[in-house]
Amino acid sequence: RSETGLASLIAKKTGAKVYDGAFPDSSAAFKHYPIDVNYPLDHFSLPSIANALMASNFKTLHSACQYMNDPSAYQPGIDALEAVDMNKIDAIVIMYDSTDYNKGTPCINEEVPEDVQAFTGGITFFLNIVAAQWPHIRCFVMTPTYAQYMDENGKLFSGTVKDIGNGALPYYVQNEVSAVVGCGCSIIDNYYGTINESNYEEYMTDHMHYNDAGREKIADRISEIINNNMGTVSSTKTES
Repeated sequence: RSETGLASLIAKKTGAKVYDGAFPDSSAAFKHYPIDVNYPLDHFSLPSIANALMASNFKTLHSACQYMNDPSAYQPGIDALEAVDMNKIDAIVIMYDSTDYNKGTPCINEEVPEDVQAFTGGITFFLNIVAAQWPHIRCFVMTPTYAQYMDENGKLFSGTVKDIGNGALPYYVQNEVSAVVGCGCSIIDNYYGTINESNYEEYMTDHMHYNDAGREKIADRISEIINNNMGTVSSTKTES
């Protein structure tokens, strides 16, 4: 949440008021459902956020925050979301990195599109709630960028080819594209078009996290699209 954080960069590049509802290490899907009391991080997954926004009730998040190793890393996101008037929001930007892939979350449940324990299911669940409750909001979903998988011994494998049981990372990207398009929302490719297997060393600090240049590149990607599709400014390259 510093000046080099994604939310700050997007605000600067678009001139928009940005509410930062990001939570460290959170997932698009639940790991346990119903939520396991011993795994409070599930309260910060996307389906849980959808339920909190729909009910305008963040008590569960406040309670779960107390059980996180670093509550101060989660409290600002709760406060930001709690302050939002959803009727005045123009757009929601969703981006999950390779966290679900690296955790071994199932990618998709073809029989249950809203399966909240699957990567695409958690995203579909959220998008459908927004469409039903706030149809005026435009949702932009950004795919994960290229990332690597690290095994228990610290050995790295390319996410492009490494399948730990639920498909390699491009499989997650492809199914996310299909799910988001199926919900009538906008999907933005990061895996090939932003940080990919050819340039990742310039933009990442480790196998899955971004450095300042990486966040800048991701912010440029979404800001250019917002600026040219939502009437803020003509281009991120335009001086404000």
